[in-house]
Amino acid sequence: MKEKSHLNHLLLLTAGTLFISTSGALGKYIDLPTPVIIWWRSILAAVFLFLFCIYKGISLKINNSKDRWTFFVAAVFLGAHWITYFYALKLSNVAIGMLSLFTFPVIIALLEPLFSKIKFDLFILY
Repeated sequence: MKEKSHLNHLLLLTAGTLFISTSGALGKYIDLPTPVIIWWRSILAAVFLFLFCIYKGISLKINNSKDRWTFFVAAVFLGAHWITYFYALKLSNVAIGMLSLFTFPVIIALLEPLFSKIKFDLFILY
């Protein structure tokens, strides 16, 4: 049973890697305006996530008003990220776009002490 779970996790990681690695090439070479690409990407993501939550029985209700604020701020940042990422892909090349996409762990590590009570640790960046 443990091997099946491990294989399932590997397949999910592979699918996630495939989806994130193709976003640069698709964003660069799809001949549509950036807002249209972002709009369709958002709709498709919302539909698939909604269907996944129904399938898994995950409730989408937000009970705490603090959590609502957190979701709103996260949505604004995610939207700004998508807009700037796809505009960068249109203006530059895929390599620069992918480099900028994969710098988010460093940015999160630098911003985390500002939003949590965790002390900044320089070794987390290595």
